[in-house]
Amino acid sequence: MSESDEKLQKGIIELDRGNDKKAFEYFKEVFESRQERLIKKVQENPKSPTLMLDALYMIHGLVWLRVAEAGTNKDQGIELLGKAVGTVEAAKTALGPLVTGLAQWAKEKNIKAVQNKALGLLAATKDLEDMAKKALEAHKKRK
Repeated sequence: MSESDEKLQKGIIELDRGNDKKAFEYFKEVFESRQERLIKKVQENPKSPTLMLDALYMIHGLVWLRVAEAGTNKDQGIELLGKAVGTVEAAKTALGPLVTGLAQWAKEKNIKAVQNKALGLLAATKDLEDMAKKALEAHKKRK
């Protein structure tokens, strides 16, 4: 598990504990490191077919960041959670077909690691979308 993945897990744990500020800090680090990694990979190999996986990982970090930010900024919670939902929906719409195509290509080329990452990331995107929508609905009901 990468350092970013560990921080993401820690952030989710802190979010579950209700410690939104601590979760926000973890998610901010995750987002920034994933963003830096994507930029570096694009500069090194702009034609890599796995760049879209890194882009989707970065977007996941941004969605978690927005969710935690909504917890720290209750006045703008609905707006921030709406942005989280919109971000994950846009990612799913824009990158979903590309990642699905990458998974199919990797299957045909028998590249299991890429296929598994792509399929896992698609499932995680759906789970993240569901979580963000539930958080938004729960926040609306509290208001």
